[in-house]
Amino acid sequence: MKNLVVIVFFLASFSPLSKAQEVFEWYEGSCLSIAVIDSSKANYQQVQNAHYTLVQSSELSQPFLAYQPKDTAYLKIKSIRFECHNFVTELEQMEYPKGDYWANLKKMRLENIREQCLLREKAVIALNQPKALKGTPYCKECSYYVNALEKGGKTLLNAWKELHEKEVAGALDPDPINKAFEQHWNAPDKELWARIEVLRYGWWNCILENQTAWFNENQYHREFKKLMTSIQLECH
Repeated sequence: MKNLVVIVFFLASFSPLSKAQEVFEWYEGSCLSIAVIDSSKANYQQVQNAHYTLVQSSELSQPFLAYQPKDTAYLKIKSIRFECHNFVTELEQMEYPKGDYWANLKKMRLENIREQCLLREKAVIALNQPKALKGTPYCKECSYYVNALEKGGKTLLNAWKELHEKEVAGALDPDPINKAFEQHWNAPDKELWARIEVLRYGWWNCILENQTAWFNENQYHREFKKLMTSIQLECH
């Protein structure tokens, strides 16, 4: 009986085993990072969401700009809306690490996706209804192309011609470019060609030039590493 008491006391002197540590791995360049997650800040799924789904997930994939008239048959507003709905719903339902930074990052990502969705949808509509671009993000910065698309006719054709001249000026071999442009300029559907190219190479390039990164990558990396208690690097 005495021995039993000693054994019980001996076992009671040890604290229960701590919760199993969760390890998360990711690559930065050629280095593999192997980190132990700080369970007081996040769990594995939240870290995975923050690293992959939130920042490195693939962008929207539905086509919204044509290269030539026959491509317009593949530009479907319904498909764009369906993809956007799924993307936004998935993001809204995902859990992220605790703290204001991660809550704000999720909010900014949702705003970024919604903006992209709106621009893509309006781009498809604008092929037949150019006024759809009025009031969209960056319409002020890209007003030259927005106005040209809305007015059509000579104004649109002049904008198209200017884009062509810029392309030729920067080309090593301008002959194929000039030949293709002349063919499209003399085509029965040349105004459709003009809308397609002004939308893609004028308006959309202007959008890309004026967009800013939706998050600060350096800050993101700093905050992400704060979710770990230790990080080990294996570089090859």
